[in-house]
Amino acid sequence: MKLVKEIILVFLGGGIGCSIRFIISKINPTNSNGFPWGTFIVNLLGCFLIGIFMSWAIKNYRSEWLIFLTVGVCGGLTTFSAFSHESFFMVKNGNWILFFSYTISSFIIGLLMIRLGYGLLNTIN
Repeated sequence: MKLVKEIILVFLGGGIGCSIRFIISKINPTNSNGFPWGTFIVNLLGCFLIGIFMSWAIKNYRSEWLIFLTVGVCGGLTTFSAFSHESFFMVKNGNWILFFSYTISSFIIGLLMIRLGYGLLNTIN
């Protein structure tokens, strides 16, 4: 019964995350130079949110909320497959500067966003 409850929580959270990703991607399409702003923004937002959620979970462990927020919402919001797909076509088209700027900034700024989210909640509490 617990597994069914967790699956429902992931399903609901994933729906919320996917909907947010869809809206952000529509608002921030790939611009003329080929930089995929929508994917970049949702992945960084997901990093920030998972930093907040994990920081909260360490202090107030609630397994249902943790599953809903991290696996569900953040899992539905972020998209490694889109990131990989976009990176692949940057390499395929020989756009190495865009490829390196996108992948390196996604990784470094993603880590910083997790740290920012984690630190923000620790500052408030």
